[in-house]
Amino acid sequence: MIPRLKGWLTANALKLVLWWKSRPGLVRGLLAGKDYPLLVKKPQIVRVGVVQLRLELIGDGVSYAGKMYDLVLQAAQAGAQLLVFPEETGTHLLGLLPGLEAMTRGKSLEGALAEMGGVQVADVFRAVGPAAQRIYETTFSELAKRFGVYIVAGSINLPDENGELYNVAYLFGPDGRVLGTQRKTHLLMIEEQWGFRSGDVVQVFQTPFARMAFPICMDHTYFEPARIAWLQGAEIIIDPSANYEVYNYWRQARGVWGRVQENPCYGILSAMVGDFLGFTFQGRSGVYRPLAMDPQGGSVIAEARTVDREEIVVADLDMAALRRFRAGQQASLNTGLYRKYLPALYETHRQSQREGRRSLLVE
Repeated sequence: MIPRLKGWLTANALKLVLWWKSRPGLVRGLLAGKDYPLLVKKPQIVRVGVVQLRLELIGDGVSYAGKMYDLVLQAAQAGAQLLVFPEETGTHLLGLLPGLEAMTRGKSLEGALAEMGGVQVADVFRAVGPAAQRIYETTFSELAKRFGVYIVAGSINLPDENGELYNVAYLFGPDGRVLGTQRKTHLLMIEEQWGFRSGDVVQVFQTPFARMAFPICMDHTYFEPARIAWLQGAEIIIDPSANYEVYNYWRQARGVWGRVQENPCYGILSAMVGDFLGFTFQGRSGVYRPLAMDPQGGSVIAEARTVDREEIVVADLDMAALRRFRAGQQASLNTGLYRKYLPALYETHRQSQREGRRSLLVE
C-alpha cells in the first residue's frame, strides 16, 4: 500500500503543488481586505483605463492578485469604467512552476527546456494552464465586481478539453461574470511552432455603453478581423498586444490604429512591456479615433509616455460623437466587387498553402 501511495504522490506532485498555490480562496481573501473607490459615470462618455503591463514571473495567486489590484486601483481612481490589459496577462503565472525562475535565469525559456531533454514550451503551458486559469479568472472576476467595472483582462494561454492550446482573451462584467472570450485568430510563427491553434470566430459583445470586440495582437495586422467586428456593429475595437520586438512606430501603426481608419470606431491598444525569458516586449499603449472625426485634433486621443515601462493611460470616449460621425458617413463598400472575387480567392490561397504553392491567382 505504501509503495503504491508513494508512486501516486510522485506522479501527481506537480498537480498538487499547483492546485495548492492556485486556490481561489487565497485570491478572494486578499482582495476582500482592499479599498474600492466609488465610480462616477458620465452619460455618453466612456472613460477607459489602458494598462501597459510589465511581464514578469509571479509564483503565487496572492502576489498576482495584489499586482493586478494595484493597477486596477490606479485606473479606477482616475474614473475608468472600462479597463484593458494586454495579451499574455496570464503568462506571469508560469512562475507557479517550482524552480522555473532559477532554471531560466540568464536563459530563454526554450534554451532552459532544451537542457531538460524533450520538454516543449507547449508542455509548460499545458502543465500550468489549469492553475493559472483559476487564479486569472478569480482575480479579474473579483476585481471587476468589487470595483464595479468592465475588464478586458488581456489573454492567457490555455489548453482546451483535448489539450489543444489557444491564446484566449476574456471580458469580465461589473457583476464579476465572464461575459465572453475571444481566441486569437492569427498566430505568430513562433506560436505555430509551439503548437498553438488559431480560433475561427470574431466575437462582438454588447455592453450598456457600446458594442465591443477584442481580437488579439496579430489579428490587427490583417484587416479582416476588425472589419468583421465592425460589420457586426462594434463601436470600440480593442487590441490586447504583446510584441516581442523593439518598438517601431510604423510597425505598431499597421495594427489597430490602421483598423479604426478603415472602420469608423474607437480603437484601444494595450501593450505588454519588459524583458521576459529571452524576449524583449515593447509597445506604446494608446487610444485612437478615425482621423476624419477631428482632422485638426488628430487620431491619437491619448498615448503612453514610454514604450518599455509600466503605466496607465486614461482617456474619454464620446460615444455620442462617434455615433453622429458614423451616421454621417456615406457607405463606400463595393460589395458587388467583393462578391465577385470572394470567397473564391481565399479558397485558392488556402489550397496554395496546403499544396506548398506560392501563387494566389485563380488558375
